[in-house]
Amino acid sequence: MAKRWHIAEPITPDIKHQFPELDPVVLQLLWNRGKRTQEDMDVFLRPDWSRDTFDPALFSNMVQATERIFSALTKGEVITIHGDYDADGTCGTAVLFTTLRDICRKMGFDESNITTYIPHREKEGYGLSISTVEHLVEHDKTKVVITVDCGISNKDAIDRGRELGVDTIVCDHHTMPPELPHAILIHPQVPGETFPNKHLCGTGVAFKLASGLIAQARARGAEFPDGSEKWLLDLVAIATVTDVMPLTGENRVLERYGLLVLNKTRRKGIQKLLDVAGSSLGELDTVSIGFQIGPRLNAAGRMTHANEALALLIEEDELEATKLAMRLQEINIERQKASQEMYLEAKRQLGDVTGQSLLVAVQEGWGAGLVGLVAGKLLGDYGIPVFVVGKEGDTYVGSGRSVEGFDITQALHHAKDFLDKFGGHPQACGFSTTSQERFEQAVKMMKAFAMEQIQEGSLEPTLDVDAEISLEAISWELFEAIQLFRPFGQANPTPLFVARKVQVSAFSSVGKEGGHLKLRLQSQTGKLVEAIGFRLGDWVEKLTLGCELDVAFEIQVNEWNGNRSLQIRIVDLQQ
Repeated sequence: MAKRWHIAEPITPDIKHQFPELDPVVLQLLWNRGKRTQEDMDVFLRPDWSRDTFDPALFSNMVQATERIFSALTKGEVITIHGDYDADGTCGTAVLFTTLRDICRKMGFDESNITTYIPHREKEGYGLSISTVEHLVEHDKTKVVITVDCGISNKDAIDRGRELGVDTIVCDHHTMPPELPHAILIHPQVPGETFPNKHLCGTGVAFKLASGLIAQARARGAEFPDGSEKWLLDLVAIATVTDVMPLTGENRVLERYGLLVLNKTRRKGIQKLLDVAGSSLGELDTVSIGFQIGPRLNAAGRMTHANEALALLIEEDELEATKLAMRLQEINIERQKASQEMYLEAKRQLGDVTGQSLLVAVQEGWGAGLVGLVAGKLLGDYGIPVFVVGKEGDTYVGSGRSVEGFDITQALHHAKDFLDKFGGHPQACGFSTTSQERFEQAVKMMKAFAMEQIQEGSLEPTLDVDAEISLEAISWELFEAIQLFRPFGQANPTPLFVARKVQVSAFSSVGKEGGHLKLRLQSQTGKLVEAIGFRLGDWVEKLTLGCELDVAFEIQVNEWNGNRSLQIRIVDLQQ
């Protein structure tokens, strides 16, 4: 799909004069990311743990939370960590479980009193439920529940727990409900909360509680070396990327240090998972998390039960960890196959989408754990808001994905009279409803709303470009400077450049079935640059030797037979 290029406004000569020691391209990148002072630039390019992270004690309820947990440990009460079924929820559950397990071992408490519970995505749904609380009290004799990546919207279940003598500590980061639960809230967005980082993922919040617990244990005489909580950052790094948190501020520091820890992780399960995924310690970055680690952890919750992912993260035995990693690999292959079949059927259903403002694909038997993945893929294909809906008997469960500029949850609000449950974010949401008639009415209302809100041509996808540069500007010095901007991700994308009127001196299609494009590009002064464009193989039919192109690209390193050379990865082309 053709994209419109939006190139950031170039910095002025005055700005360049203020920072003469910085390469103008690097300064432009910093400016585009809102770094306008020397201090902001220094913090961004050289984050420091002691200077740029926040003390867990800044959470207003941290002392109350740690004291309640130590009271339970001392009394021999059962503590249940209740997580969500995605990678953020399972990683956060693992952070708190392993921390409490270590505290029990160092301080002589009974570690069998530390239990976990993750609901089944399709049978139980998201969050802490009344039936789960009643089950935990009856079967586990739970006295303290710690929710991870959920809980803030579960007032009824938490109130039921209070009736049954259960205290709840909520570690969450989701949107505030109209009425807050009566619990110990560790949540950066609670009204009046003083903790500075408002964009922690669920695991990030759990990490702060774990750090508070380790500090409390240390104060009580336990032997935790200074900085030992940093070994938990591998899981924080995974969750921050998989939950698409902004990699700015403290999150950037947590991710930077988390990647260092992930690349020397002590967790047997992650080591074995990397083996089966074909990845290696020492080479992991945010892309590795997004495309190799995250999907395998998430596959369990989507296809079977997230307990299989949690078991891998907390396993200490090497042989058992190998079995669990192989099992997750099998589940992920099943997930890939099932979601591809759903995707192809949805494409067939949708057909020609010309003139449509909202797409809906529905099928009996489509799993609730996969509809969001397929919706995201279809959004990438069409650039039009889309719902993918699974039907089981009389029940419809859908997941929506939207483009920037159209809040898809507003479409749900417009159809609320025909929905049982719904919620989400402007670009990602979900709903459920019962009966074909109500579902069809809901779709009718949502499509009418989208048609009204979305003007023709307004959904044209945009590519945000950092700067227009010449091929001559591509150098090892610029590449090394760009590395200081890592880790890349949400709110800190890989720098993207445009070069105008470059000449094609060689081209060919490469890869399976010629799906990729290989180019040699030449500047007007004769500089040659090698380029690769993934999934752009069809451009071979449009090119001729000597033709001129405008190229949007990232700067990369190509390693082959021990040799390293600079190349560009083409993101988009215009003739």
